[in-house]
Parts: sequence; C-alpha cells; structure tokens
Amino acid sequence: MDPTGIEKVIGVLEDMTEKGIILDFAVGGAFAATLLNEPIATVDLDIFFLLAEGGDELILSLDAIYRYAEENGFQFDHEFINIFGWLVQFVEASRNDLWREAIESANMVEVGHHKIPVIDAVHLVSMWLLAGRARDYQKIAIFLDAGLVDMPDLFNVLDKHNLMTKWERQKWRLIDDPE
Repeated sequence: MDPTGIEKVIGVLEDMTEKGIILDFAVGGAFAATLLNEPIATVDLDIFFLLAEGGDELILSLDAIYRYAEENGFQFDHEFINIFGWLVQFVEASRNDLWREAIESANMVEVGHHKIPVIDAVHLVSMWLLAGRARDYQKIAIFLDAGLVDMPDLFNVLDKHNLMTKWERQKWRLIDDPE
C-alpha cells in the first residue's frame, strides 16, 4: 500500500459523496485505530457508509459503487476495490443501528490535506465486540490497555445497543482485572 495514496482514496470517497453514490461515510477498522494513535496491522481500509439510494431494498445492491469503480479503472474482486493501491472494503451501515451511530458520531481527523470522518474509539470497541472474532477481542484489549476508551461512554453505547451481556461474558479476555 502506498501511504501517500490514502489522500487519493479520500478524494475518491469525497467524489462518490458529491456524486450521490454514498450519503455519508467514516473510516473504521484497524486503519481507524491507526489514525487514533494505536497502530494495528491491516491489509485493507474499511469504509462504513450509507447508500444514497436503495438502502430500503430487501437485498442490498452495491452496483453503484462497483459501476463507479469500473468507470474509474479501479480493479475489484468479491469484497475489495483496489483504489490507488489501497484495498478498500465498503461496508453498508444503514441496517445496523450501532454502525449508523458510529458514522454519525465520527470525529474529523486530518490526513494530509483532508479532514476525514473516523469512527471514535468507543464505537470501534463496540463494533469489535459485536463482531466477536478473536482478532477483534485483541484489538479491544489493545485499546483498553492504551487508555483510548472512556469507559462510561463505552458502557452507555454497549447498553444502548444491547451489548452489555456480551461485554460481561467477554471482559475476562479484554481487561487485566475484570472485577
């Protein structure tokens, strides 16, 4: 991945927004963690977004995104679009209240000459808890150890999205002193 290419990717996302392909977006996943000063290895860039149209359909279609990629010469496979050397995964968020909230409450972070929305630490941790993969629990532990998470805010979000029971069941693997 070309680190200078991220600004080009941001330009593409802004263009997609201006053209009405996506309504709103925020950077999530491990790249968001890196932007929040906690480097975590990743091979892709997760973009959580809201579709401009068709979001209410029974079957979600990303045709507009793939058509845009094709028209602009970006290669793609099943889940990634290669945009200037960055593997970008688009994750439509309108059907998940937590993901939608994460986009709406994203912080603006300066990247090069752009300010981009980045999902905050509390919502990243909540999203990773919801996903529940081993690597997600590792990322949560890293964030908690680094002191990046406001625990009262986290508990408010977990409670709001019915994740407190899962937190209680998993906290033994996430924090050194779970009591």
